[in-house]
Amino acid sequence: MEESTLTELLDAIEFELRRLGYLHCPNQPAIVVSSAFGHDQMAFEQWLGSIFLPRARTAVATGELPASSQVAVAAYRNFDGVEEANGLIELLGKFDTAINRRGRVGGNQCGA
Repeated sequence: MEESTLTELLDAIEFELRRLGYLHCPNQPAIVVSSAFGHDQMAFEQWLGSIFLPRARTAVATGELPASSQVAVAAYRNFDGVEEANGLIELLGKFDTAINRRGRVGGNQCGA
């Protein structure tokens, strides 16, 4: 998977987060999370914008991509019944597929 393709996917995810009203400020202060998807500290959509997106962009820029990703599964669970989030879930699924395919052919074990 080329860096540009992943960057385009992340751009589309960011656009969709903004369209849905889940992402407001591009320069949010860094948040430390201690659980998967920040579930005990923030709403999932906040985690997507303030944790996932910056970390995924850094991983793409540095080439330190995770061997696997399951963010779409979490999105599907968290947005169950939210029709307007279907496009976001689809984009996150494409991100997962791109990472997981890359991981099978030699990605490292660092997480995004």
